[in-house]
Amino acid sequence: MPTAFQRPLSLPAPSFEKDMGTFWGAEVAWHRTSDLNFSSAGRRGYLISARGSEDHHDHDYVDQFHIIRKNQPMIVLLVVLSFLVGAFLRTILKEVKIPILVVICCMGISLGMISHFSSQVPIVKNIADIDPALFLHLFTPVIIFTAAFEMDFYIFRKSFWQVLILSVPGFLMNCAFLGWLTYKINKYNWSWDDSMLFGIILSTTDPILSVTSVRNIVKEIFIKLILKFFASTAFGFLASRLVSYWLQHIFNDGVVEVVLSFSMAYLIFFLAEWLGMSGVIALCILGLLLDSVSFSPGMDMFLYKFWSMLTFLAHIMIFLITGIVLAQKAFPFFNTRAIFYIITVYLSLNLVRALVVLALSPFLSRLGYGFNWRWGAIIVWSGMRGTFTLNMALGISQTESKTASEFHIKTMLLLHSGTASLLTLIINSTTVKKLVVTLGLCNITLPKRMAMHNAVQRIRQMEANAFSMLKLDRFLADANWVMAEEAIKIDYPYKLDSEEVNQLIKTLRCPECSTDITFERSSQQIADIMEEARLRLLTAQMASYQKQYNSGMLNQDAAQTLIGAAESYVDIEGKFMNIHEVKTYWESKGVPVMMKKWLSDWVYSVKKETFKAPKSKFLRTCHHLVFMEEFEYISTMITFLNCVPIVLHFIPSISSTFLPELKLCNYYFLSLYILEALLKAFAMGRTYIYYHWNQFDLIIIVVGVVDVMIINLFKSLSPSYPMINAIRIFRFIRILRILRLLKLVIPKVMSLLDKQINRQLTFRYDIAKGYVQGEEDIKCLIGQIAGHERVYQEITKILETNKQEAMKELGLMQRDYPEIVTGVKTRQAVQTVLNTASETLQFMISGGIVDKTEGGELQKMILIKKQQLATLPSTIAPPTAQELLRNVIWLQNDKRQIEYIQKKAKILYYDYGDKICEEAELPQGIHLIVSGMIKLSGSAPCYGVSKDTKKETKKRLPVSSYTDYMVAGAIIGELNCLTKQEMEYGVSCETAVQTCFISIDDLLEAFDKFLEPPSLEYKIWLKLALDIALRTFKENLPNQDWSYKMCVQLSNIYVLDVANHTKCDIYDGSMDDVILVHGTVLDCQLGQRYNAPYILPKTCHQVQGTASATKLLVIRTSNQGARKTTETCGSICQYHSARRPATLGHIFGMSVGSHSTISTDLEYTYLSSQNPNLRRV
Repeated sequence: MPTAFQRPLSLPAPSFEKDMGTFWGAEVAWHRTSDLNFSSAGRRGYLISARGSEDHHDHDYVDQFHIIRKNQPMIVLLVVLSFLVGAFLRTILKEVKIPILVVICCMGISLGMISHFSSQVPIVKNIADIDPALFLHLFTPVIIFTAAFEMDFYIFRKSFWQVLILSVPGFLMNCAFLGWLTYKINKYNWSWDDSMLFGIILSTTDPILSVTSVRNIVKEIFIKLILKFFASTAFGFLASRLVSYWLQHIFNDGVVEVVLSFSMAYLIFFLAEWLGMSGVIALCILGLLLDSVSFSPGMDMFLYKFWSMLTFLAHIMIFLITGIVLAQKAFPFFNTRAIFYIITVYLSLNLVRALVVLALSPFLSRLGYGFNWRWGAIIVWSGMRGTFTLNMALGISQTESKTASEFHIKTMLLLHSGTASLLTLIINSTTVKKLVVTLGLCNITLPKRMAMHNAVQRIRQMEANAFSMLKLDRFLADANWVMAEEAIKIDYPYKLDSEEVNQLIKTLRCPECSTDITFERSSQQIADIMEEARLRLLTAQMASYQKQYNSGMLNQDAAQTLIGAAESYVDIEGKFMNIHEVKTYWESKGVPVMMKKWLSDWVYSVKKETFKAPKSKFLRTCHHLVFMEEFEYISTMITFLNCVPIVLHFIPSISSTFLPELKLCNYYFLSLYILEALLKAFAMGRTYIYYHWNQFDLIIIVVGVVDVMIINLFKSLSPSYPMINAIRIFRFIRILRILRLLKLVIPKVMSLLDKQINRQLTFRYDIAKGYVQGEEDIKCLIGQIAGHERVYQEITKILETNKQEAMKELGLMQRDYPEIVTGVKTRQAVQTVLNTASETLQFMISGGIVDKTEGGELQKMILIKKQQLATLPSTIAPPTAQELLRNVIWLQNDKRQIEYIQKKAKILYYDYGDKICEEAELPQGIHLIVSGMIKLSGSAPCYGVSKDTKKETKKRLPVSSYTDYMVAGAIIGELNCLTKQEMEYGVSCETAVQTCFISIDDLLEAFDKFLEPPSLEYKIWLKLALDIALRTFKENLPNQDWSYKMCVQLSNIYVLDVANHTKCDIYDGSMDDVILVHGTVLDCQLGQRYNAPYILPKTCHQVQGTASATKLLVIRTSNQGARKTTETCGSICQYHSARRPATLGHIFGMSVGSHSTISTDLEYTYLSSQNPNLRRV
């Protein structure tokens, strides 16, 4: 076949060239005609050129084979280049105080001016003629939704009345003042309407007011600002509910969620404008009611970046189009006189805004956050015009002009509106930050300076630690550490002079030894530090709730409630979040509970009456018949059939025609109801009258009999108006028979009410549990947040009290609703395990252990399991005493030990207020709580550290009193039975309590009986050590996920016993971490004493036990790592030293690998502890 550059031999060359030239010219003309960016005049020109292609076929032949197409959509190139220039400017102008949008607008002005001198850029003229409605619908949704989505709802709620005053009365005053001022000083011969229109354009923040509002200002303002406000608000609220409902049914699909947020923002704006409402208000409500928790966990940062990008691109296009429109339409009218009026308009704009704010300041100062002249100056100076001002000016300029003077007025409106917007952007936006600083609104208080000082000091300490570790790296040993230290030096963000720095350091460090000191402060300074710490703790609480939501431990409603509650406390000075006020968020109005109670009483509750089986054969037959299921089915069918004649009675045409038949039907069904009542009365005897449904049936029968009697009685009499009304009333009362169908509906309604009540109770427990977890998380941060010893102690006391009250609330919920709580705990346990599986999979994928394709398949399986969590029942029966005993971790899957303990265990019952054990008494045994809630009160656990030793330490101690609450599944007295020490706390019952008790004699007998490794005593020590170590890690290193790390290292953990006055080597290359969980040790090199619980530093290589029972929890480097010991190291356990297990999976009876592998590790770990020279084969 011939190519594009070959001529077919069968055709004459001139004819071919002529025909092809004509065809190609027509095709080019068609392509250009289809381009919507070209004007009609341009399209006609291209069609004419196509018709004249026969005369210029040589030129067309060259054009058709040109290597570059000339009909590309240039607007796409212009848009992409604008985005590219915006990104470039944002890169190079980060440190320069030049607004990027000003540069973009100047570029647009340059493009618009070029088109005045050259006709080769028709695309610029087309942009200048952009449809105002298209302009509004393209860019407004992005800007409005982003601003509303990033806005704090609770800040908006508190300042709502201030916003309303500025936006309604302030807007009207601004319009009137600007209109009057324009009418008085302008020399363009504008009328009053034109001046008012100009005032509206410069004052508007939302295109609610149309151009026609000038004609009937009072009526339009009322309709647009009042009626449309409420309609738009309701529409935005309904839209937010719809989007939230949709998002709840999207499971872990970020693409769908982003597309949904994008498309719904534009759709809601379009629908609101189309229906005559305000799209801006609807979008504001939508954005305010949606937050990061509305979307899937982990989507918040991506959403914020996505909408920030769209907003940046929208602003680029807005100001590029602004510049082009100004240059295209207003450039011919730009002269010296126009410059004078541009400056006058800009100054008038700020002056009028200042007068309006001044006039409204008495109202603003009494609402919301208050008001002062400094904030007033910021409000005046930050009033920048943009999208809406330009949109209204564009809309007016592009309306048809009947006269030249009208065209001139519209053009001048566009010129002054656009230049006013540009000047506010150039001047106001670049200087507003400087004004804020000058007015002292950004002054840094002493508490903030102290918090920043603490943060910088902590970062520097971590940098120093990192440098110390890196210097041990053989690959980095020869690095230039002096240069590296200089390169990473972090200065204070706040600019301080030398005296302020010295004063700040003096408040935190001793000038001689640089140790922490308590610096005396005035009561006002303490209050300021306390308030700053409170605000930071609230921020930490919100971060904890967000983290719990991301991990799946909090559902969406509970997370939103807790985060919202924490935000609401920000504005209440000195107020900490407590469980009693959080309860108001979950306490329902009681409607579902009341409805269920009423329905239950109606259906099931009867007066107590002894019911004896009937002796008569006839009565027994009736009893058997009535209590058959078929009897109820037949009764329901009769009611359904009776509905037909009842309905027909209310249709006049049918009722008059078939009146005798309908009357017979009434007699027939009434007879059936009487027969049913008689059968039930014979079967149930005297108890028949006590059932509510039977009472209702009797009412229907009595009314039906009276109805029949009245109809037959009045039949022989002459009809009168009262008689007719009486017949109609009784005919209407027949509708009561239909209510018999509620016998079928009520059980369904009660089932729905049960689900709703269970959902509310689950929500209630989730909030309380999330609150407790948040208190535990921020407790670890108090030392970093509090800037003073008194503040530390007071905050610790408040948080501990709040936590204990929340724990009590959790215990009461478990007592009242055990099935609900068990269901919630089961789901949370499954969620936690699946989260661990997901994190493990991500680690394997990132490390190359698992291929991405294989990892994707595994991730799908995990996601399916997470999705199936919703199918778990909301109520699960609580475990029995036997089940709880089997689930005790140090008895799990060991049948012999479980059977022995079950034989020795006793079930004990306690009433409210009973004492299970007293403080300072010797332990009698351990108690496994089966049901109820107990309270622990006394001194904090000492973990084998004597009171005298604790007093000698310089470590800042927590509050001396100790209070805690425990519920089903908890065990009391384990540690005291192991060490045979006195109880540090007393145990009392807060509710009726049932426990499974194992005496200390039986427990010691079990220790002697089950000595084979892992021994029972060792497993109890290991369980306690894991619990203590995990809490210690979280308190000292709260920024790390130690739960997951402990899961990863679970097979490499064991407990080491260090006897008194015995030395033991640690951190010998085979240990990652060593935690002192009980007792005290002495660093043999530095002579420093460490008290439990404590994470031993890695610079410590040998310790000596200084307590009667000292236990170390060791996390080995790997399963194969050998542990070296000295001859002075004690045995593995005080009671026996047979063999020590190596893996927790084997210790706690979990299947973590083959039996042979575990046994091999077991033998090797034990033998290596006895023989340091042993090596694994």
